[in-house]
Amino acid sequence: MTPAARIGLFMIAGMIILGVFIIKIEDIPVGERGDRLEVTARFQSVAGLDRKAAVRIAGVRVGKVEAVSLDGSEALLYLSLNPQVRLHEGAWAQITSLGMLGDKYIEILPGDPTAPLLPSGAELGGTTTPSFDDVMRVATEIGEDVKEVTEALRGSIGGPQGEVAIEEIVANIRDLTASLKVLIAENQANVNQTTENFKDFSATLRDEMPKITDKLNTLADQLNGVVGENRDDLQASMGNIRELTDRLQVSAENLNQITGKISSGEGSIGKLVNDETTVDNLNETLDSIEGGIDTLNETMGRYRRYQLEVALRGEALASTDQSRMAFGFDLWTTKNRFFRIEGVDMPYGRVRTDAQYVTTTYPDGTQDSYLEERIKTSDKIGINAQVGYRILPDTIVRAGLIESAGGIGVDHSIKLGKRPLRLIFEAYDFGREFDEGVHLKFEGRYFISPHIFVTAGWDDPLVSDKSSVLFGGGITWNDDDVKYSLGLAGSALN
Repeated sequence: MTPAARIGLFMIAGMIILGVFIIKIEDIPVGERGDRLEVTARFQSVAGLDRKAAVRIAGVRVGKVEAVSLDGSEALLYLSLNPQVRLHEGAWAQITSLGMLGDKYIEILPGDPTAPLLPSGAELGGTTTPSFDDVMRVATEIGEDVKEVTEALRGSIGGPQGEVAIEEIVANIRDLTASLKVLIAENQANVNQTTENFKDFSATLRDEMPKITDKLNTLADQLNGVVGENRDDLQASMGNIRELTDRLQVSAENLNQITGKISSGEGSIGKLVNDETTVDNLNETLDSIEGGIDTLNETMGRYRRYQLEVALRGEALASTDQSRMAFGFDLWTTKNRFFRIEGVDMPYGRVRTDAQYVTTTYPDGTQDSYLEERIKTSDKIGINAQVGYRILPDTIVRAGLIESAGGIGVDHSIKLGKRPLRLIFEAYDFGREFDEGVHLKFEGRYFISPHIFVTAGWDDPLVSDKSSVLFGGGITWNDDDVKYSLGLAGSALN
């Protein structure tokens, strides 16, 4: 088998493996999974939820989010579900998360099984569960309220001001008793008259008591009759009253115990009321929690600004039976700047000449010296380490190491139909030996999908024995794809 055939078989095997990975990672419907159920869901907000997020029913993964779009002031999600899923009228969706800080996903409640089925393309209503930020915001507000209450208690009954207030209360009680004494002295005559009236009333009551007694006896007889007729109901009512009385007594005892503990400084509330140090510690703790939340928000915001793009590509040099493979990533630290790190399998390696003097001694003792040059090839694995800047919306300039040699590059993107075509020019290795000159490379990459591209171009056109047409392809991932792949791997392990 010729080297070109081996390279071709290697490229075909690599593309098949890449295709399998793409089908798995992109969750492309194949075979029985091809007839997907497509529905939409509308939400007021989908913050933290991205494309490819999981869709679950009863916690079981049944699909993913295909796309997210803005419809007016609301978010519209396009959901792709397994063909076995059955949704009925009344089905709706909600956004939830795996634990407190886990990834967000869509949970679907499929509706009443007796209701009619929903057709493909139906729209579901959506709700969003409270997020961790909502909980922390409420906790912060509660902390502020507790802080105000404790400060008010400390200001009311603590310190010199509390002592002054208590002294004022005692003085008011003393003045009240003195005023009552004076009032009784001034109204002694009225008190005597009231006593005389009470004597007259008692005399009248003595005369009228027999009559009242007869009437009370008659009333008692009537009550006995009524009680006899309703004795069962009365006993049930008395039992209820007795049970209620027992409960009230238990509640009163519990309340007395609680107030006693608070008064003696036991428990959290007792310490808050009686110990100023506890109040100060609580305020310091709330301040520390607030600072931690601010630091966490700042760290998460800095992380979200970074974008990572991972790429794997391969090229075959048709005219020289050589090939080039590269794997690495681009780290976008801003919208217009990125850093590229790649490992690349260089087709020809690094060629260097080594010169040394060789001395030959003859039998007669004479010597002959000459300069011998040797050509060495090493470093088949090279490094691409570059920094790139976006100088125009569709144009990027790169500079740094290209195949372990200094160089520059320019990338320009255009639209070819509905897909982008990236035109790439690179010039590097300006100090090559044997007068070969600078290494030039012209390349065009056409993306047949958002993550797969094919490439063709011309490599090293200035050196006749290395000049070659190149062709190949590759695959790219971004942050969302890496996150989705890790989530898919975690689900497979579970």
